[in-house]
Amino acid sequence: MKLPPLKSLSFFLAAARNQSFKKAAEELHVTQAAVSQQIRLLEENLKCQLFNRDTKKTVLSADGERLFPFIEAGFNQISKGIGLLSTEPDPNILKITSLHSFTSLILIPKVNEFQLMYPEIMLQFSPSNQVVDFKDDSVDLAIRRGEGVYPGLESKQLIKDEVLLVASNLLFKDAFPTMEKVLKTPLLLDISSDLKPAFEQFCDQYKLNLNDFNISLQTTDSVPVIEKAIAGQGICFVSKSLVFERINEGTLINLFDFSANSPISLFLVAPPRNFEWEKVKKFEAWLTTLFADK
Repeated sequence: MKLPPLKSLSFFLAAARNQSFKKAAEELHVTQAAVSQQIRLLEENLKCQLFNRDTKKTVLSADGERLFPFIEAGFNQISKGIGLLSTEPDPNILKITSLHSFTSLILIPKVNEFQLMYPEIMLQFSPSNQVVDFKDDSVDLAIRRGEGVYPGLESKQLIKDEVLLVASNLLFKDAFPTMEKVLKTPLLLDISSDLKPAFEQFCDQYKLNLNDFNISLQTTDSVPVIEKAIAGQGICFVSKSLVFERINEGTLINLFDFSANSPISLFLVAPPRNFEWEKVKKFEAWLTTLFADK
């Protein structure tokens, strides 16, 4: 069987992942017209329509939906195979970019554990809330919170995140204080979009509204919120992935055992070939153990 040109298939993969010819062109660093031309050539080769096009959006057709998982799996296998042949850069230096909050609250306090296990590997952290493109060797691995969809990259979920209402054990000696006391305690409010649904769920569950709380701080930075909560300066809604260690040790308590599913989770992200490197495998195994049963 004669296969279509690999170039056309790679353009199809980018367009299918992005559900947009424009975004595919940006990913591939070509013009949108070039993407359209390669898709058209592929459709002519296969004698079927792969996308339904209109003025507002571009979506896969039924034939495109059937083809997509096979093409995605094929390119992933090619990438892994090439990765096995490529030389691992700096096998004793692991360069990680991670969210500012995760770096300061989880990685830095726990990094000694990894270094005791693997003293030959030096970790280099680059805290950033921006998604890197892995176009050069400046980063080996990324830790990101999201839905796990990063075109051209492989993602591995570390934890299915939840949002909790927490406070220091300095403020509350048990997890079931009166609601009256909770509402009088300063609320350190992280207004990040992924925490808003949990706050609304709590209000619905207990028939409350924003004015019922004693709000002392509003920010989109979880670090000062959590640090102030640990110091006993208020209560806060926060992602479990950032405070599970503090809860396990009893520094923070989960008020009312409240928990809401988070719309996003924590992922390890990198090109597929990077996950074949020994230094990445060791870090992945260590971090996965850290999150086991959390």
